[in-house]
Amino acid sequence: MSLEKFINANRSKLSENDLDILSYILTNKETIAHLGIHDLSIRSHTSKSTIVRLTQKLGFSGFSEFKYYLKNEKKKEILPTKNNLSLLESDINETMSLIAQTNMHPLCEAISLANRVFIYGTGWGEKKAADDFTRNFMSCNVFIIPIPSVTELNWNIDSFTKNDLVIFISFSGENLELEDNITKLKLHGVPFCSVTPLRQNYLSSQATYKLYYQVTQLQIDNDPDKEYNFFITLNIVIDSLFRFYLDNYF
Repeated sequence: MSLEKFINANRSKLSENDLDILSYILTNKETIAHLGIHDLSIRSHTSKSTIVRLTQKLGFSGFSEFKYYLKNEKKKEILPTKNNLSLLESDINETMSLIAQTNMHPLCEAISLANRVFIYGTGWGEKKAADDFTRNFMSCNVFIIPIPSVTELNWNIDSFTKNDLVIFISFSGENLELEDNITKLKLHGVPFCSVTPLRQNYLSSQATYKLYYQVTQLQIDNDPDKEYNFFITLNIVIDSLFRFYLDNYF
């Protein structure tokens, strides 16, 4: 999603001051992608806290995630000139960079302390990643409960407590069938983690913990109906979380 679309999607949340800052950012995107928040606050004549709040209104966790998005948006402008193998290399490198910027301690601590950990993948590739995640943690005597489908999620949602943890893996992060359940989890203080590609989405905007991966959708024969999603970088994120847990909590 372009920055302009982020702004349009969240227009009702933005003040006139926010729009002034965004106007400056849109005019200087390439430069700002390499600035720290202190320098940006000086150049845009505003405070660092105002900038952080603005990025959160757009759906980002904070300025660091927003700046990463700006860098990534610039790189995407040259993606059509790359071949498919180069795209894979780029996605893997971007995902590893995201992992390096993520503090995994809070999520791993939540896994180690939870009475029960549930995991739900919304589609075929997501369910396969969830199965691998469950298997890996079994080696650490952490027994994660996979949720087969939204039907079983609906059956059990009212039994989840603040001492449990739920992990959702979704390629879109915009799964309508999850919205009522997400509301219930938040009302009852049940922590949950989203694992999605790096873009604004409903699931990650609501999540207690969030993990991101970079993925470029491929098109076969330039046919939009043959758009193909792959899950290599999703599995890298899942495996990285397990390895971090193994190194620091097992």
